[in-house]
Amino acid sequence: MLKRFFYTLLLCVLAATPALAEVKSNTDKIADAFMQLDLDESESVSYAEYQQMVNQRARKRFRKMDANHDGQINDVEYRKFWRANKAHWYRLKR
Repeated sequence: MLKRFFYTLLLCVLAATPALAEVKSNTDKIADAFMQLDLDESESVSYAEYQQMVNQRARKRFRKMDANHDGQINDVEYRKFWRANKAHWYRLKR
């Protein structure tokens, strides 16, 4: 009887805790992250919302490449960035 009580209690706790009951796939997690781009809460991502994210990432990458902060990237800066970051930005082996 006591064993059945604890089993029932455990089931109730798990059912009441959505985070434990719901296991999301990697695709679900990626889709959830993508949908966070929906700033106007329209339940869809517009091109403008997507482009905003792309531009933010491009600005951040450009700043990392522009080592002397002159607003331009020369050959030396690009090569230094590429050597330091190619594994992060580009997966050459899959």
